[in-house]
Amino acid sequence: MLGLIFEKINGYRDGSFYTPGFITMYMSREAIRRAVVQRFNEFYTWELADFDALRFRLMANHTQQSALEANQILNSLRICDPAVGSGHYLVSALNELIVIKAELRVLLNRQGKPLHYGSIEVQNDELIVTDYYGELFSYTVHQHPDGHRSINPQVQELQETLFHEKQTIIENCLFGVDINPNSVKICRLRLWIELLKNAYYCQNQDLQDFKINRISAESNSLNPKNSLRSESWKSSNPENPDSDKFTQLQTLPNIDINIKQGNSLLSRYPLTADLHEAFGKKGHSLQAYREAVGEYKHTNSKETKKRLVHFLEEIKQGFRTTLANNDPLRQRMAKLRGTIAAVQDPDLFGAVKVDKTKLAKMKKELQKLEAEREQIETNKVYEGAFEWRFEFPEVLDEQGNYRGFDVVIGNPPYIRQEELGDFKLYLKKHFATFAGTADLYVYFVERGIDLLREGGQFSYIVPNKWMRAGYGQALRGWVQTYTLQQLLDFGDLPVFEEATTYPLIVSVTKTAPAEEDYTLQAAGIDTLYFERGLSEYLQNNGYWVQANLLPESGWSLSDSTSQQLLEKLKNTGIPLGEYVEGKIYRGVLTGLNEAFVIDEATKDRLIAEDPRSAEVIKPFLAGRDVKRYMPPKSDKYLILFPAGFTKERAGNVNEEQAWKWLQENFSALANYLSLHEEKAKKRLIKVIFGGS
Repeated sequence: MLGLIFEKINGYRDGSFYTPGFITMYMSREAIRRAVVQRFNEFYTWELADFDALRFRLMANHTQQSALEANQILNSLRICDPAVGSGHYLVSALNELIVIKAELRVLLNRQGKPLHYGSIEVQNDELIVTDYYGELFSYTVHQHPDGHRSINPQVQELQETLFHEKQTIIENCLFGVDINPNSVKICRLRLWIELLKNAYYCQNQDLQDFKINRISAESNSLNPKNSLRSESWKSSNPENPDSDKFTQLQTLPNIDINIKQGNSLLSRYPLTADLHEAFGKKGHSLQAYREAVGEYKHTNSKETKKRLVHFLEEIKQGFRTTLANNDPLRQRMAKLRGTIAAVQDPDLFGAVKVDKTKLAKMKKELQKLEAEREQIETNKVYEGAFEWRFEFPEVLDEQGNYRGFDVVIGNPPYIRQEELGDFKLYLKKHFATFAGTADLYVYFVERGIDLLREGGQFSYIVPNKWMRAGYGQALRGWVQTYTLQQLLDFGDLPVFEEATTYPLIVSVTKTAPAEEDYTLQAAGIDTLYFERGLSEYLQNNGYWVQANLLPESGWSLSDSTSQQLLEKLKNTGIPLGEYVEGKIYRGVLTGLNEAFVIDEATKDRLIAEDPRSAEVIKPFLAGRDVKRYMPPKSDKYLILFPAGFTKERAGNVNEEQAWKWLQENFSALANYLSLHEEKAKKRLIKVIFGGS
């Protein structure tokens, strides 16, 4: 609910839409379970095909030691949402990992023993815990007449287990980035609330540890040599020591450090940048970096947090300095300066003659390089840049190289290419999938897969237009260098409220295809109501597509038999593009649909106010209105001023005169468009004077 409220208040403005729970739940389940199987196969050199095979293998060889090891393997997974928004996907991932641990019987209590308690599962994107009788789990404290409090030991054990397992997952497994600072705050709050759901009351030993650790932390923050850990703890009521039992809630950790603000698409330094020199500096080793991050997550001292934040920033500044010094552009400049100095200074006996022409040429080249470097360093396009190369030490290997995430999942922002402005210059230079008319989500797909480790799992929900549009050709070719797992097309179903985005779930494994003619699962989904869940719907309605029969020119999803039939037709028939000699054009581009596309009621009102409006209001069909085997039908209309409309009617007039002419001749339309004055007027004047 928190995420839904946030997206409605703040999300639409920056292209974010709240993803329904059944979507995040399904995507998290599928991607994470594939990653889990991959990780266990790597660790034990197994060749298990799926999650069921993994569960059977672990059940057959179950011991307390094997359960502990399996739990640690799961805790080593790294899951990221690069456009985290309100944190919905990370919460779904958190719930899924808890359920996976329960299903594999490796959900461990604080003593490292497997937990035995009823059922733990995800229903409607919520973690549901029931006992052996099917009753919902409830953490209840019983107050007794003598003042002491008690909790059912089994209930206490479960609450503690869920708290610490969630804490471990949030601290070690979940990562997120968002350009919107409000999104970052909401995501942190949401994860904190998920942990708070299982906060528990401390028993005496827990309370003792809590008080001693707090005193020690406060003391050590003032003087590291002071240590009060050996000081004994005393109850506040010696006559009834149990009176303190279950009165103090377990403290919550600092879980904010894994959720960071920044532009996920924008980085000064590549993932392959060399940081060995930086990690070799005294006090700035990779181990020191990781330990500082770990200490930050567990300290209760404000002074310690402040000191650690300063230390972490110091380390990262060292990374930036090292990377800047290793910048090829800077190295070229340094080499050129050395050459200029050598040419300028003759030897001690004056025997070397200075070549002034060569010297002037080198100085000019140096000035050009310096100007280029300054432009890069001062360029506003880099504001908010996020350095994936070193921001998360958890995804670096032991040598400090970028290793990558196990899972990248999410719903990237829906921002049209017209709004990207000068940012396109950066995208063109740094993204292999660049196309001048590509919307922002295209680059999030490339960045998401780049962030994965080899064999990692990628799952996004994005518009399906890239599968057929010209701007998606580079992306289609690029994605096919990896192994496609799923393409689930929702068509024009209203997955997102208040927005028709033609959503598609695309899932990829970051490995080259093992076989050229491998198949992937696909489906054209025709409903949002799944009686037994999306997984079972796909079992009954999905089909398998042969990946190598998906042409770069455009993908149409159909089963392998239909694909092979289409191949025969293509080889014997004439493609439409060839038949019309390539003269296939786009439909009407208004530049401002919210102003120029109107409903029937608005059309009727405008014509009633001024009958002349009927001349320029035309029936309008969008792509979603054209379906197979059905006559097109739409209740939308377009205010259509053809290019050069006013020039033909009023002659050569300036902008102010053109707008005045419109007010005099189409008064109702002018009044209506004035509601969108700035944007509509700008677009309308462009059309009036013969623009596109």
